Amino acid sequence: MMNIRRNQLLAAINSAKLHVNNPTGVKPENGNISAENVRPSSSKMARLIGKASTKGERKSLLTRVGVRNRPTYDLIADGVLGKPTNKYQPKLSIVESTAETSKSVSERIKDLRNRTLSKISEEDKTGADGFFGFENDGTPIWSSVVTSERNFTARVFDSPQEKSLHHHSTHIPVSYDWPRSLVVNNHNTFKTWFTVSENKRATQLAEQVVDNPQQGLNPLIFVGESDTGKSHLLQAIGQAALLTCKQDVYTIHRDELNKIMSFDHSWSDVFAHASMLIIDDIDAAVDDEAIANILGNVIDTALNMNVHIIVSSRSMPDNWPASKLWDILRSGVRTILSQPGAGSLMSYARNLAVNKSVVLTDEQLALIVTHGEMGWRATKNSLTKVENAINNGVELLDNSDVYNFLNDIQPESLTAETIRASESVEDVADRLIKSVVDVVYSEQQLGGIEFNTTLPELSDDYEVPELLTDQLIRSDTEFIESQIQSKLDNITPVAPSVIDVNDRDKHLVAKMTRIVQRDHAKAAEILTDLDMGIDEQFSQSNYQIASETDVLVKLEAKLLKLAERTAGASVEGLIEIADELRSLEHDLITAGANKLDTDQGNNHELDSYVPSNDWNIDDSEVAPEDLVAESSIMIPIEGVLEPHPEGVIRTATLTPVTNITSGEEE
Repeated sequence: MMNIRRNQLLAAINSAKLHVNNPTGVKPENGNISAENVRPSSSKMARLIGKASTKGERKSLLTRVGVRNRPTYDLIADGVLGKPTNKYQPKLSIVESTAETSKSVSERIKDLRNRTLSKISEEDKTGADGFFGFENDGTPIWSSVVTSERNFTARVFDSPQEKSLHHHSTHIPVSYDWPRSLVVNNHNTFKTWFTVSENKRATQLAEQVVDNPQQGLNPLIFVGESDTGKSHLLQAIGQAALLTCKQDVYTIHRDELNKIMSFDHSWSDVFAHASMLIIDDIDAAVDDEAIANILGNVIDTALNMNVHIIVSSRSMPDNWPASKLWDILRSGVRTILSQPGAGSLMSYARNLAVNKSVVLTDEQLALIVTHGEMGWRATKNSLTKVENAINNGVELLDNSDVYNFLNDIQPESLTAETIRASESVEDVADRLIKSVVDVVYSEQQLGGIEFNTTLPELSDDYEVPELLTDQLIRSDTEFIESQIQSKLDNITPVAPSVIDVNDRDKHLVAKMTRIVQRDHAKAAEILTDLDMGIDEQFSQSNYQIASETDVLVKLEAKLLKLAERTAGASVEGLIEIADELRSLEHDLITAGANKLDTDQGNNHELDSYVPSNDWNIDDSEVAPEDLVAESSIMIPIEGVLEPHPEGVIRTATLTPVTNITSGEEE
């Protein structure tokens, strides 16, 4: 038994080796397959077992169902992919010639151009008489978009329903004074609702109710404290439901819950044409057992008639006393609205400021948010107050101005202006006299001049002192001359030319007194740059000299070798030596020319010149007139620069500074 299994294993191994060594020699099992449908197998395992080719039939992407009674997938596949056919002919064939392909492409492009131009002309004809932003029938574009999104079109153009012979399809609507039906209003809608992290989940549930009314989340309970946005969200849901639902939306507020005891009509008739019932602050009725039970029965009736119930409360239904209302609402969908934090109110205030076109900083917005009790209503009122002040011309430049305005603190400047406006002329004069000091200081008399100096008593022998006009005029003239001389000394002399010295080189011709203490750092930086530039130039020149020396040494060594070879060289050797001498001469001339070109290129790019003739020019044949261009004109210099006022400027030796002044760094 073991030998049989061993022989089978060896036979399988030998067969596999044969297939691996000669994969092309294996014949396909299906010999009757046509050459058109045969394609090489892409599976290595198939090639090892002897299947070198497979059928080339490509199956459809969707599996076809063979049952004739349920051709669902076949219909879907035919509608999406088209019916299966083997006679597909591409528009462009590779076998065709280039001329035929070009003709086909040009015809298709021409057809596409004609269709595009005809479409554009039709659009121009239809929109020529209209206005921008309106449809052909005069409807605004935004209205048509909103109508299509909210399925208004389907509601208007619904097919008429068939009337039954035994029952009326239309019920006569019954109007009631209470509960009141909600009317369309722009107050407290989703347009003025602001979503933050504290009310994000409640907003998502509200949007789901608006998108799918009477289809889930029934009843929906919003739980939260005062000033968390419960009433706003309930009103927004009601306004959105009016736009999407055909039937009425009823609202019951906190102060109307006691009217439920005196309602004599049937609630079934009330909810016959209702789609939603909104009750705000329903927890106000949980303490009264009678009202709670009747209200629970009303909600139960509404739920049975597929009316969407949305209520708000300050507490969870689990904490209410046992009643019909407690039994109904404890199984509803509950979501909690928390008090907004400072960050959420900051985002809300910034959004309001942007909508009102009021530019405020984050610090000013923080003052508005934290002013008084933090909440939605307080933030909106404070921002409205600031907006009113800005529109009335109040200057709110910084945080202190906003703080003073919010707290009704009058600034000192405004107080002073108000006092001055209310004062009379006599009061202003008295205040000015009292505010002036009792002594007027003078340069002529030490100690000043007192106001209360006793006047000399006039008598008959009093003589008026003589005025020394000459001395006064002389002193005034000397004072004016001294002032003019000091101003002239401080004026920096300027050369009478439009050409000025570069700012980097002004320190070379400047006066010694111009380098003050604040310019020491700048002077040190300039001298450092000069020192570094000089060192760089010296290093480059040293490197160039060393490289040229190496070239000359190599050329000298080659010349010495050639001299040694000339002693016992033959005619052919002398010819080779002459050729090598020409190459050495060429290398020497090339090195000198490269050096000359490099120097001229460094000096100025416009100075470089390559003559078209020979380099060797006889200077005796060149006249001075040949060096001057015919079109050049000599322009004389009308003025010269004035010399430096301090005379010849001598160079000085720079010595390193050992003591560095504190506060300065190099």
